[in-house]
Amino acid sequence: MRRIGIYTSDFRFYHNIIVELKKWGLPFVSLENPPNDIPPDVAVVLTSETDVETFPVQVRDSRPDSAVRKAIPYLLNKTHFKRITVGIDPGPYPGLAVMGESILLEATECPSIQSLRVQLESIVSSYSYREIVINVGNGDLPNRAEITSMLERMGLDFRIVDERKTSVPHKMHDNALSAARIARIDGDSYSFQEIKGVRKRDLIEVEFKTLKKSI
Repeated sequence: MRRIGIYTSDFRFYHNIIVELKKWGLPFVSLENPPNDIPPDVAVVLTSETDVETFPVQVRDSRPDSAVRKAIPYLLNKTHFKRITVGIDPGPYPGLAVMGESILLEATECPSIQSLRVQLESIVSSYSYREIVINVGNGDLPNRAEITSMLERMGLDFRIVDERKTSVPHKMHDNALSAARIARIDGDSYSFQEIKGVRKRDLIEVEFKTLKKSI
């Protein structure tokens, strides 16, 4: 398993990046005496923008969420994704998911459409990719219209996809899960295959090839 290394003299950045990495559930190690103590399984070293030290594979950033997204390809033994696909499940609490090729990198529910915009701005600017595709589900017309209008103002291309079956079974409905399914739509609609005997909180890990599984 590959890990992320952290080396910084910026205590605030150090604290915030650890909080962010724990939120993502990604493996990491704090480095105390680089370059001599860098374990061979460290794929990339995160530092703040104020740190002067340099490393062969390094991400400098002042924002923890952006730093983590920049580091993710290195955990997968690559420098960038050929394509990332963003899935948006429209609603007052929009679902948002990102797939890097066949891997589900993240999936969450946003507390508002404005929060969705903030997350999208970080996703678009932080991930390394050649191509980005944005799938927006065709449900909840009023909120969908607000979201597509926001995407247009951001200058982002998108396509409306048929979100039927992305919320079934209804007792397992979750906006983050629906967004992940919407991100996976490559044709006209989602091909649903029911998975029985799985708890709601475990469904994403069972149904998708996730980042945690892939590293």
